[in-house]
Amino acid sequence: MEINLNQILKAHPNNELSSLKVGLILDSDRQIAEAFTGERLDKVEKTTLKSTLAYIFQLIGLTKYPENEEFFIIDDYIRTSYPNFTINELRTAFKLAVQGKLDCNIEHYEKFSPKYISQIMNAYKNRANEVRKMIKTPEESKEVPKLTDEDIVRFSKEDWLNGKRNDFNKVFNADKVFYILLKQGKLKIPPEEIIETINIVRQDNFDRLNKLYGADAKEFSKKIKNEDFIDTQCKKLTLVKYFENLSD
Repeated sequence: MEINLNQILKAHPNNELSSLKVGLILDSDRQIAEAFTGERLDKVEKTTLKSTLAYIFQLIGLTKYPENEEFFIIDDYIRTSYPNFTINELRTAFKLAVQGKLDCNIEHYEKFSPKYISQIMNAYKNRANEVRKMIKTPEESKEVPKLTDEDIVRFSKEDWLNGKRNDFNKVFNADKVFYILLKQGKLKIPPEEIIETINIVRQDNFDRLNKLYGADAKEFSKKIKNEDFIDTQCKKLTLVKYFENLSD
């Protein structure tokens, strides 16, 4: 996710900025935060990455540039090892390393190898993760409340009762809801009702299959031979009966 530091700073009154100010008074942290915006390394154009590497070679004092085959390996390594980092972060990582602001060895011994890249980028990643925590907004910090069993059942029940109620196959989250109600002892299913449910499901599948043609018919025919698929259908029909009884 791209982070606009200026928007975050403007959105918070000064008395709310204590968590942001602690680390971001450092110029290096500001540079890192600003570098979060930009093209991702797995998406960036080859020419853009190549020009950035040329900048880095000058920065670290590399006099022996990689051959074409080495460039191909370097390009692939950067894209696949650091896909979610931006092109600006790549530049910033090496700039901060040269400035001595990252905990890493910048000696390259005239060899810009994947191992050397990892030294710099891993040191940068550690610092960048700290900066991300500092600039995380209160909204992002809030934990998403977990749904209770009652919430899960209520959602599926309301989804069915407020819908068209014409196809038991459309019951949402059937497996989860079925086991919750079973565990709570709210589903009482006598053997004769199980047999009736299976028969209704089979007849419904037969009728549906007769209305299909070609690839659709072939695909559905394959589905209804799957025991797990039939099992879920039976649970859905059982839930429909349960929901309908509650609404009476």
